[in-house]
Amino acid sequence: MHTQLLRAAIASALSLGSIHASFAQEIRVEEIVVTSTALRENPLEIAQPTAVVSGDELRRRIATSLGETLSSELGVSSTYFGPSASQPVIRGLSGYRVQVLQDGAAALDVSSLSQDHAVSIEAVVARQIEIVKGPATLLYGSGASGGLVNVVTARVPQTLGSFAGALELRGDTATAERTAALSIDGSAGALALHADAFDRSTDDVAIASFAQSRALRDTHADPSELHGRLRNSASDTRGGAIGASLIGDPGFAGASWTRFETRYGIPVEETAFIDLRQDRLDARGEWRVAGHWLDVLHASGAYSDYTHTEFEAPGEPGTRFEQSAYELRIAADHHWTQAWRGTLGLQYVDTEFAAIGEEDFVPPSITRSLSAFAFEARNFDRWTWELGARAERQRLEPDTDAPRYRDTVVSLSTGLVFKLPKDRALTLHVTRTERHPQAAELYAQGPHLASGRIEVGDSSLGKETALTTDLSLRAHGDGIRWSVSAFYNDYADYIYLNPTGDLGDADEGEHALPIYEYMQGGAKLYGYEAEIVVPLLAAAEREIELRLASDYVRGKLDNGESLPLMPPLRIGLGLHEELARWHFGVEAFRSFEQNEVIENELPTSSHTLVEMDASYRMPLGEAQLLFFLRGKNLLDADARLATSPLKDMAPLPGRSLHFGIRAQW
Repeated sequence: MHTQLLRAAIASALSLGSIHASFAQEIRVEEIVVTSTALRENPLEIAQPTAVVSGDELRRRIATSLGETLSSELGVSSTYFGPSASQPVIRGLSGYRVQVLQDGAAALDVSSLSQDHAVSIEAVVARQIEIVKGPATLLYGSGASGGLVNVVTARVPQTLGSFAGALELRGDTATAERTAALSIDGSAGALALHADAFDRSTDDVAIASFAQSRALRDTHADPSELHGRLRNSASDTRGGAIGASLIGDPGFAGASWTRFETRYGIPVEETAFIDLRQDRLDARGEWRVAGHWLDVLHASGAYSDYTHTEFEAPGEPGTRFEQSAYELRIAADHHWTQAWRGTLGLQYVDTEFAAIGEEDFVPPSITRSLSAFAFEARNFDRWTWELGARAERQRLEPDTDAPRYRDTVVSLSTGLVFKLPKDRALTLHVTRTERHPQAAELYAQGPHLASGRIEVGDSSLGKETALTTDLSLRAHGDGIRWSVSAFYNDYADYIYLNPTGDLGDADEGEHALPIYEYMQGGAKLYGYEAEIVVPLLAAAEREIELRLASDYVRGKLDNGESLPLMPPLRIGLGLHEELARWHFGVEAFRSFEQNEVIENELPTSSHTLVEMDASYRMPLGEAQLLFFLRGKNLLDADARLATSPLKDMAPLPGRSLHFGIRAQW
């Protein structure tokens, strides 16, 4: 159905006789604004390290999952549970500690429950993607204690304009990807309208060597001989959205409906796959008060009807996951004097979850939370002082005899931004965060076949507390640009999934599954991100830049053991050229061995990923065409992510060519 609608929309768009030029704001790079921060500022003016991917760079980097799309960003990796279910990892943290948002509202899916669950937000429809590295709990709750990713779209329009649109076609040789995406924007009087649709199909992933890692083959009594293809990794994904807003001088009010569907294989199983669907309603409004102290009122709400079924084979449904959730949020931007400004807000989240079937390793539950938050910033001549606080009350009621969870967490932060001469800035950000344990951590009890393990929760787990310090020095503007960030996270009662080394009872004809237990203990995570960009040539229509970059994180428990699934040291070198309408780039990133692993976790070998890309922007009447080409893993390396739970069974794709065309009008 969605494929037919998409083809009809594309045909209608191509048959238009006149094309308008209202796409200019998407083509030209304006000042970057981070919409997911308290005051929606430029990332250079914020104490906390923040990155934004947008424009042509975003088009070149988009992959089949959100985690893969962002995995080349410093400080970011991916869980890589195959090409369809890859969640972002920020500074070694993921799952319940990294929140994924669409236009500032939670995804409201079950991707945090397990790495085999796909994120229900599609990158190909994004206008920009924002990454906050480190705690973002003050605005978005304890689920963002390790950071957040915000996918910014135009699904609830906020501006009026004449007819505009974009059509994008892309493919990839390693996955045989076939993707088409279309978005259309327009307005009639004070009514702004938006519609988008996308459709993607992929085959089993081509890999460079054996599916099993050398470490696993050396320790396995009967190693698999599968190589060349990652079995059962094909996918079909589609979806779309319609939205409308009334817009005037005082502000806007609008709503959108979104459908996301995907069916993808589970690489650790021969025939198992997940069939997922989410229907989502979003409403947003903004009222510019411009009073004596009150500036803008923001209100938003999101409702999600989510379900996915894990099939053992076609026609053999196993476990069905259902979740009904909604989120309400209101915030008031204000100023106290000419120097003090900030925001105050309330947030309520209600989630009803159930897993039904043979693999109901997490019992049905209802989770409700109510939060109040405040953020204030004081501007001085050359420096800015930031203060923030959030209190969050959560109730989690399982449909079992296990004890209910009820508690309140409080998070506090302070930050300094000191502006130095020559477009430099020194920033310090200190946050004390508390995080609630979630249903799987408290109540899991049983086999999770898609992950290939038995998970055991602990209902006595308490809230998790962390003191995070982040120090950054940045230099931007003309000439050499560079940034260095160092961070240190001191956790009390860190919750982690521990591989015990024991095996559960095996059913007849089945392999025994390893047992993993949720545990809690003190932990430290520390590391850095560093980057320097050196201009080698700067002429009227030609620029050449050399980029050096590196990131590192070390995670360990207070008892001396390493934390599981930590990214290794990574060092990269790149050369980029802008020549009139052309862009050329080549980068090589070396990921070193990861030998600092928890007991019963295998080490990960080093690898080097070499990529080359080129793009060309061509005017066509009043429209613009963008052609892009990207060669990935050109050395055909057997590359495995240390952050992936399937690192020993599912390597990254081998050598591939990613290509596409995007038309904007």
